[in-house]
Amino acid sequence: MIQLLTKNNGIAILVSVLIFSTSFVLLQNFETKQLIYGLVLFLQGFTLNYLCFRYSVLGYKSSLPLVLFACLSLIILPQLSVQDLIYGFVWLAAFFLAFESRDDAKTSKDFIIYFGILLGVAQTIDNTSVLFMLPVYLLFMQTGGRSKGSYLLSILYFVMIVAAYSGILFVMEIPDKIYNLIPNLKFDYSVFNSLFLKLLMPTVFVSLVVHFLLINNYRFRYPNKSKILNYTMFLQVLVAFILLLLSAKTEFLIYLLMPSSILLSFMFLYKSKNTFANAAFICLLTVAFGSLLMYKILML
Repeated sequence: MIQLLTKNNGIAILVSVLIFSTSFVLLQNFETKQLIYGLVLFLQGFTLNYLCFRYSVLGYKSSLPLVLFACLSLIILPQLSVQDLIYGFVWLAAFFLAFESRDDAKTSKDFIIYFGILLGVAQTIDNTSVLFMLPVYLLFMQTGGRSKGSYLLSILYFVMIVAAYSGILFVMEIPDKIYNLIPNLKFDYSVFNSLFLKLLMPTVFVSLVVHFLLINNYRFRYPNKSKILNYTMFLQVLVAFILLLLSAKTEFLIYLLMPSSILLSFMFLYKSKNTFANAAFICLLTVAFGSLLMYKILML
């Protein structure tokens, strides 16, 4: 099954569309707003897949990142919101800027500044976006050496965007909204009682553990480069997990799902002929849709 999805991008895209379509049918949520959110989420998964292809992240042409992202996104689909999409966009933009700048030292400083501007804009829309500054800077550090001045300039541009927005609010005589730019964390850990988190996340966690246990057995085209990429994505998963624990915001889940999709793509791609890998892949899909069905039953 994995080989079929790997060798034929058309089938992989079709499977991803079916996963999203089936989930909306099961949830029976056909509000225009939610359908648009779902379409944007799918496009983010498609963008993730394209970026993996553009920067040869997996070493092969494959649409597995899209299929796995579609599967893992079922965790956030029932409560999909604008915040999820904003955070997804921030991660994709950071991924693009970090990998685009790694081979050109002259422009790397500019790309970090672009991120500071982007994060400043995101902060004016959602006040917890600033929390992504640390994990994204870690991503930049892992993908190539950059000067301390670059990061300081990025922070400076971030502050300038937020300050300019605050000035506009003050001139418009709505200073109360300036306080909305300060991160508001409620630390309500009851949000982690989600059925999806209890069933699907342990499956993902076990799969990632198995992946790193087997990583030395993979026949990478460029072993050192591929292993570094894996550890880079692992650190992103780890930081995202810590961010979830510290903030108690399930909206940060999408920041965890994207690098997880890439890591799982490595495992299933390089073990595509392995019976247990195919069984694990089917198990992941089964648990995802099983969780969705149980969610629907419990919500009725």
